[in-house]
Amino acid sequence: MTGRERLISALKREKPDRLPTLEWVLDTEITQAITGDSDQIEFAKKRNIDGVSVSLNYRNTTIDDKHFVDEWGVTRISYDEYPTPVKHPIETLEDFEKLKIPDPNDEYHYQSIRDAVTRCKTEDIAVVGRVKDIFSQPRDLMGFQEFLMSFYLEPELATRMMEMCVEHSTVVGKNLRKLGVDIVVIGDDIAHNTGLLLSPEMFREQVLPHLTELVQNLKKEGLYVIKHSDGDLNSIVDDLVGTGIDCLDPIDPLGHMDMKSVTEQYANQIARKGNVDCVSVLVDQSVEKVWAETARCILEGAQPGGHIISSSNSIHRGINPTNYSAFLDAARELGVYPLDIERLNKVMSGGQ
Repeated sequence: MTGRERLISALKREKPDRLPTLEWVLDTEITQAITGDSDQIEFAKKRNIDGVSVSLNYRNTTIDDKHFVDEWGVTRISYDEYPTPVKHPIETLEDFEKLKIPDPNDEYHYQSIRDAVTRCKTEDIAVVGRVKDIFSQPRDLMGFQEFLMSFYLEPELATRMMEMCVEHSTVVGKNLRKLGVDIVVIGDDIAHNTGLLLSPEMFREQVLPHLTELVQNLKKEGLYVIKHSDGDLNSIVDDLVGTGIDCLDPIDPLGHMDMKSVTEQYANQIARKGNVDCVSVLVDQSVEKVWAETARCILEGAQPGGHIISSSNSIHRGINPTNYSAFLDAARELGVYPLDIERLNKVMSGGQ
C-alpha cells in the first residue's frame, strides 16, 4: 500500500498492511540529525513515513529579527517552530468588523501545499492540510484569555468570530480538495491537562454548533477530518465524535486521556492518532523504553484497526533523535497486520 492508501484505510477504521505514521511537526534539527534532511518530504521518504502535514502560506511583515506581523494582523515572535502571538488586533466587536480577512481564494496561500502535492505524487506519501478551526483563529486574533472571557462578556463577538472561521476554513477546505488533498487536520487546543478551557456546558452551547458545521462542510467536500487537541477531553469526547470527525488526536496521556479506553468505546466510530509520549519517553528515556511504549500504544490502539501511530503531539526540538528513530523502527516492525500480540506483550514488558 502507498502512504496515502495506508492513512485513508486507517481513517476508515480498517486494518492496512501496517500501521501508518504521521506527525504535525517534524523539527528540522531532529530530521537532520537522523538522515541529514531538513526537507520533511525527503525525510519521510527515507524513513517510510506515510504523510506530511503542510500549512497554508501567509504574507508576513517583518518588524525585527524576531518579530513579524502575519496577514491576519497578529504580531508574533518566532524563536522555535511555533511563532507565538504577542499582540492581537481584536479587542472589541468594532475591531472585528474592521478586520481585513485574508482572501481564502488567494493562490499564494496554497503554494507550499501545491508543491507538496506535486512532489508526493511520486513518493507514495500523503499530504495533510493544516486548517484553523473555529477556536484557534479567534484565540490568535484576541489572545487566549480575552477570547475565553468573550464567551461571558461579549458573546456576540465570540459568535461572529467563530462564524467567520467556519466560512473561511470551509473555502480553504474546498481549495485543498481541488489541489488533491484528501485529509485535513483542524486545530488547536481546547483543553489543558486538567480539563477544558471552558465549561463542558458552555462548549456545547457556544462552540460545538460551529465546530460541527465546519466538520460537516469539510466532509461534504470529500475530506477526511482529524481533530487535534491536547489536554483532557474526557468530558466532551462524545460531543467531538458527534461532529462527524474521522479521527481524534493525540489522546493526550498528560491530559488523562487513555488510548485503551478511547479505543474500546469509540473504535467503531472514529480512528485514533497517537500517542507515544513526546514529553519524556521520546526525550530522555532509553531506547528500550521507546520500544516498550510503542508496543503499549499498538496494543491499546491498533487491534481493531483505525489507528495512526504517532507521538503524543509532535516531533519538537527537544526530542532525542535516537529515540525518534527507534520509535520509527519499532512502529514499522511491530505494527504489521496481523499484529503479533505475543511479541507486543513481550516488548511492552521490556523484552524484544
